Amino acid sequence: MPFPISPMTTHDSLTMLTKVQELADAGQFAAVVEYLDGWNAEQLRDSPTLALMYGIARTRLGAYDEGRKWVGHALERARERADHTVEAQALNVSGAIAFETGDIDEAARYFQRALSEAQADGDHITVGRCSNNLGIIAHLRGDVGRAVGSFTLALAAFERVGLQHGIAEVLHNLAIAHVDRGDLENALATAHEAVAAAQEAGDPALVAQTQGGRAEIRLHSGDLPLAEREIGRALDAHRAAGNVLGEADDMRVFANIAARRGDIDEAEEVFRDLVERAEELQRPLLAARVERDLAKLLMGIDRAAEGKEIARTARVRFKALGAVAEVRALDRLLND
Repeated sequence: MPFPISPMTTHDSLTMLTKVQELADAGQFAAVVEYLDGWNAEQLRDSPTLALMYGIARTRLGAYDEGRKWVGHALERARERADHTVEAQALNVSGAIAFETGDIDEAARYFQRALSEAQADGDHITVGRCSNNLGIIAHLRGDVGRAVGSFTLALAAFERVGLQHGIAEVLHNLAIAHVDRGDLENALATAHEAVAAAQEAGDPALVAQTQGGRAEIRLHSGDLPLAEREIGRALDAHRAAGNVLGEADDMRVFANIAARRGDIDEAEEVFRDLVERAEELQRPLLAARVERDLAKLLMGIDRAAEGKEIARTARVRFKALGAVAEVRALDRLLND
């Protein structure tokens, strides 16, 4: 007969929350999973906050099915306890998981529900996160104006509570939006602010993410040596933290840098490896972006037929994701 599970004391719960929050704030999601794996699963399920943080950590490490399960536990328990703050957070994370696995419409519905809950509860942090995520979806759908509006709302919410982590993420996304508008000068200035905010937040993984974004902007600006040095730092940080998703996106930027400096074979090898990795990680958006970049590479070296075939595959992925602007850009590439 198994021993009964002792209920977690308030002291135990606070100790775990403090420890997990410290690790998460530092971007150490592998350490979060390792720490919480040492506790009884029933005890984790009993705490909506711990279940949510465990789900977030598993998701950040690419284990979407496991992450989705634990976020579901958190959402269920939060509703039972009328914990509207955790409920809104869990809805937002559910949206993030749907987004990462390619269900953009479902993600938008989750984010909108979470935003409504957070606004009603006066939860400025979750308002910021949901607005930021809705901005990403608007940008993906080609509505850059709406995206900038959502990012602006998110930035105001994060600044109201002084959350540097959130500020850095929004600035990073705003910089990308400026790139798509063709405003590289403003994009680079915003990327500098994003890196500074990430450094102030003290999150190495976020610093790496913002540095990776800035490296890609430097690539667009033609500053290859600085772009290469910066993407190297981002890669080292993501690998040290065990962040496979961040590492994969950094490698996409690295391959584009290699292609620009003329190392075609190296770039093609990295791109093809990344497509396989993106599919293994269930990252359709990453796969589409890599295939788009590979298609451009091949079409630029007199392998047009092969490049167009890959471009059509990327187009199918982008269309399924509702990435209208990317679909139009690929249509122009194919027609050319």
